[in-house]
Amino acid sequence: MEEFPDVNLVRNVFVADTKFITASGGTATADLMLHLIERDHSYDLSVAVADQMVYNAVRNATAEQRVSLQSRNGIRNKHLAKAIEIMRNRVDNPISSSVIAQELGISTRQIERLFERYLNASPKKYFTEMRLERARHLLLQTESAVTEVALACGFENFGHFSRLYRATYGVSPMMQRGRLT
Repeated sequence: MEEFPDVNLVRNVFVADTKFITASGGTATADLMLHLIERDHSYDLSVAVADQMVYNAVRNATAEQRVSLQSRNGIRNKHLAKAIEIMRNRVDNPISSSVIAQELGISTRQIERLFERYLNASPKKYFTEMRLERARHLLLQTESAVTEVALACGFENFGHFSRLYRATYGVSPMMQRGRLT
C-alpha cells in the first residue's frame, strides 16, 4: 500500500476484471476458475466442473477472504480479539493499551491480564512484535527505504527501530534486504 497508494485493495476472494485477474490463494483459485468458466461458457458447465472437483462451496467474487482473528490466533475472548484488531489497524500510528482498553470499555488492567493469560505477553510487547513483523514483511516485499518502513510501522526513532529489529531477527533492517528468510 505504501509503494502503490493508487491501488484499490479489496478483501474479495478474487477479482476478475478485464485487465487483471487475481485470486487470494487456495480455494479462491478454484472459485475464480469456476467463475471464468461460467462467464465464458455457461453456468451449467461451471456446475459440472465443480461436481467433478467435488467442490460445492463456490463463492462469488465479492465474498471476503478473511480468517478471523480468533481463528488465526486461537483466541476466543472477544475483548482480546478486538484489541488485536485495533492494534492491526493502527500499526502505523500505535496507541497505548489504556486507549485500547477505553475503546473496548474495559480497564487497562483487564486488557493487560487478557494479553498475559492468552498470549503470555504485555499489550505493549505484543504490539511491538506485530509492528516489527509488519516491518519485516515490508523490507522483504517492497523496495521502500528502510526509514519509510520504520515510519510505516510507527517507529519515529530510526535508531530505536533498528535496535529492536536486530534484537528480534538477528540482523539489522538494512541487512534484512539481502536475506531471503
